[in-house]
Amino acid sequence: MIAESDEDLADAAAAGDVRALERLFRRHVDRAYRLARRYLFIHEDAEEAASEAFIRVFKALSAQQFRGEASFKTWLARIVVNVCLERLRQPRLPALALDDLITEPFTMPSEPDPLWDAIDGLADDQRLAITLRDLEGYSAEETAQIMGKTLEAARSIHYRARRALKNALEQNQNDEIQ
Repeated sequence: MIAESDEDLADAAAAGDVRALERLFRRHVDRAYRLARRYLFIHEDAEEAASEAFIRVFKALSAQQFRGEASFKTWLARIVVNVCLERLRQPRLPALALDDLITEPFTMPSEPDPLWDAIDGLADDQRLAITLRDLEGYSAEETAQIMGKTLEAARSIHYRARRALKNALEQNQNDEIQ
């Protein structure tokens, strides 16, 4: 059996092939979830964001909106990022009822992780650049496309993010020594 490219599967899905949609989903669902999780931090939120992204992908494919200007993987990542950004902009209400708060046992928070704390403290565009380049392994060109920036701008944001991370981690280390 010849492996089909994402673009071939996207074309087949656009023509109504449900199996092609299923293959695309299976091939990319883990990557979409990881990207959403690194952006949203909460498992349930990341699952919902990845699901919403695939719903948008499926609708866009059926409307023949995938033009192939970027790879399917890059196009999907941009959709995941857009969904995550929309979720971050929405005001959140606490999801727990009073009864839930009373019945759950108290647990101590886990040990803080200076790296994740530093990443969380970055500006949104810097956190996205670090997530895409260093955690997910996207190329500089793919990162720029996903971020909707020029290659030079994406590289600059990534450089500033790494510098900010280095400074934050050095500061944390100095604070621990004192």
